[in-house]
Parts: sequence; structure tokens; C-alpha cells
Amino acid sequence: MKKIVISLFIFLLVAPSLSLAAEGRDTAQQIKTFMKEVLEEYHIPGASLAVVYNGQTIFQDSWGTMSDGSGVTEDTTFLIGSVSKPLTSLAIMKLVEDGKIKLDEPIETYIPWFTYQTDGRKTITVRHLLEQTSGISAYDGMKVTDQQGRDKENGITHAVTELSGVKLSRIPGEAYEYNSANYLLLGAIIEAVSNQSFSAFMDTHIFSPLGMNNTTADYESAVDKGFVPGFHSWFGKPVKGDGLYDLSGAPYGYMSSTTSDLTKFIKFMLNGGELLTEQSLKQLQTPPENGERYGLGWRFPRSGNKYPYHTGATPEYKSEIFFIPEKDLGAVLLTNKYHELEAVSYLSIMEGIRSIMNGKNPDLVQLDVSTQWITLGVVLLLIIIFLISLIRLKRRSTINKKVWVSTGVLSIIFAVGLIPLFTYSMGISWRTVGLFVPDIKFLVQCLSAILAVYGLLLFLIIAVKQKYQDLNIDR
Repeated sequence: MKKIVISLFIFLLVAPSLSLAAEGRDTAQQIKTFMKEVLEEYHIPGASLAVVYNGQTIFQDSWGTMSDGSGVTEDTTFLIGSVSKPLTSLAIMKLVEDGKIKLDEPIETYIPWFTYQTDGRKTITVRHLLEQTSGISAYDGMKVTDQQGRDKENGITHAVTELSGVKLSRIPGEAYEYNSANYLLLGAIIEAVSNQSFSAFMDTHIFSPLGMNNTTADYESAVDKGFVPGFHSWFGKPVKGDGLYDLSGAPYGYMSSTTSDLTKFIKFMLNGGELLTEQSLKQLQTPPENGERYGLGWRFPRSGNKYPYHTGATPEYKSEIFFIPEKDLGAVLLTNKYHELEAVSYLSIMEGIRSIMNGKNPDLVQLDVSTQWITLGVVLLLIIIFLISLIRLKRRSTINKKVWVSTGVLSIIFAVGLIPLFTYSMGISWRTVGLFVPDIKFLVQCLSAILAVYGLLLFLIIAVKQKYQDLNIDR
């Protein structure tokens, strides 16, 4: 009888652990199944995912390959895009604690050589940069970000110099407008007050203390850690890129890292450590006031549970990271393919992971490339219409010259104005279109070329017909 009681007691102690272990295995299998479906549906060549819960990495797996054919692991180097911004904000808070920066101090205190045009009522502060409320427009920011060919030694200074003199589109502190140039300026401030390069400061004061030994903030270190080009997306399918890396872009979008390293960052953001005081960490974790969606380097959902997260993208890589302090839960996802029109689909991946962790079934959003196919359809339709029009025009013995000349002129005008009109309506530069939606850029260029060729051929046919008419009159 005594043995039975003891056995029953031991079973009652062990059963919950066995149940939790089985539940963990089920969750892990569900994540693996979901990710397999994601990679197939979105045609993602390589990805790595890690989930942190109660201070432990409870799930980590990697799939596929990089552009050089190497298999993806938890230590594979990815560009992390704007997930760089929370790391830059952490560096700023570190300098705040060290007494070298004040959040509400005007930025000219630290970089007096940077100027901007304003009405004089308010100046840009460090906090404005962190919260994306500086008043510098996203369009102006795009002019100096995601660039190649800058000096590797003074890239940040050169980029900020290019931005200097910018006219503010809004009063600082009054409106949110997401803009990577804000974090470019923060990088310049970090260099100014620390008397170190941005990458050196990050290595010494952020990455090393957190044990993020495979995370870098400069190109040469990234290559040493295994950085290779990622993939563009053309009609949803991966096409190897050329490895764009902005030498001035680490503060806002060109750090490289691994899922293994970023889980350490998540654990720090959840539980703290020696790097920051609890008060400073709390500031990073706290949602902004007045329902705003961007805090000190972190985004927050517009509705529902307000937890810190950030997405990131370069022309060839996509990333996302989040943590929920109340649940002691966080995750990071890195992939090596991107297209701006696929952004909503990519967001659904991490939403699916959160659903699984909450005991719900994930929803897989289908990849939508309808915009590309519709644009291609328009291109082909115009080619057919214009060919038929030209053939009919050529066969006619008499034509209304004014009508056809006007048609040719309008065609040339549309050809010349199509790209400027497109970029103006989208609010982005043509270079940015080429970086983040390359297939759309190609199709728009095709449309412009078709219109131009059609207009020129109209003029040619009209001129030839006029010549024949003149010859007939002479006879």
C-alpha cells in the first residue's frame, strides 16, 4: 500500500511536467508545419526563427539556403533592416545614462554642423529623432538612405552632410512620420559624443556586453561573418540581388545579425541586465503617449495589447522582432527575400507565430502578386493596341494629319511624364522604386518606352505618307 501511495505521489509530481513537455513538442511541430507552408507559399529561399519564453529559447529552427548555396543556421548572417533602429536606440539610452546625451536637448548641441530650415518655433531634439517626429519628411530621408559608394570611414558624416540644410515639412514633435534619416542623425550624434565610429561604439558598448558576437555595424565585419547577397522578388519568385549595403546605413537599417544573437537582445529587453538601469529599460518598453505608435526605437500596435516590435527590410532581406514583457515572450524572424508589395504577407508570418503561442491556429495570407500581373497585362494590351493602330494607319491612303500628330504628341508627353507622375503619386523616389519593387520599375519603364516608340513611329509614318503625297502632287 505504501508503494502505491509513493508511486501515485511521484506520478502527480511528474505528470504536469510530462504534459508541458508534450505541449511544447506540439507547439514546436505546429510552428515547423506553419513555417514550411510559409516558405513554399512565399517562395522564400532561406529563413531562421527563434522564440523566447520565460527567459529560455524554447524554439529555434532554420530552413533553406543563402544565395551562395550554404544552408541557413541560427548563426547565419542576415541584414536586419530597421531592426537596427532598436539597437541604435539602446545605444542612445546607454549614452543618456552615461550623462553624454539628454533626450530633450536640441540636436545642434551634439552636431552643430548639421542645419535645417524651420520656422523657429521649435528645434529638433534627440527624443524627436527617436520617436520619428523630427519634421524631416520621408521623401527627403530617402534621398540619403539606401545608397552605395560612400566612404567607409566617414559614411555617416557624409550622408548627414548631404541631408544638411533640409527644409522641415512639419513642426518638430507635432506629427509622426517614419523616416530612416532620423536614425542616421542619431548615428552621427553617437559618433560625436563618443569620439568613436558608430560601429566601434556598438561593438564595444552594446554587442559585446550582450554577447552578440556575430552582430556587426559595418560592411567589412559583416562580410567576415558571412554576409552574402539576398534576393529580390520578381512576380513573387526569388532573384539573386547584388548585395546592396549602405556604408552609412548601420544606425537605421544595415546592421547584420543572427537569430542566435537577436535572442540575446530579446532576453535583455525582457529581463534587463547590467547594460541599462531598470528605469531606462522601462522607457524603451513603454508605449508612447496619446495613442502614438512609435516609442523610443520601437513600434507598438495601434490597438489591442501594446507590446514593442519592429520590422525591418533592405532590398534583399526581411526581418521582424517582438517581445511582450507581460508574457515574458518574444521572437525573431529573419528571411533573405523582400518586395515592398509583399510586406503584408510577411507580417502575417509573425502574427501566425503569435497565434500559435497563444494556442490558436495561424492564418496564412496568400502571396499577392496581382499588381505585377495587372501591370504586365496593361503593357501587353498596349503593345497589341498600338501595333493594330500602326498597321491600320500605314494601310490608309488618306489620314487626318492633325488627329494623328496630336496622338503622337500626347504619347510622347505621357512617355516623358509617366515616371515623374508615378513617383509623385507614390511619394517615393524612382531609385527607391527600383530597390524595393524592381519588377514594377521594369514594367513602368516598359510602359514609358512603348508610349515613346508609339509616338515616334506615328511621326515616322505620317512623315512617310506626307512625302508620298508630295511626290504624287509633283507628278
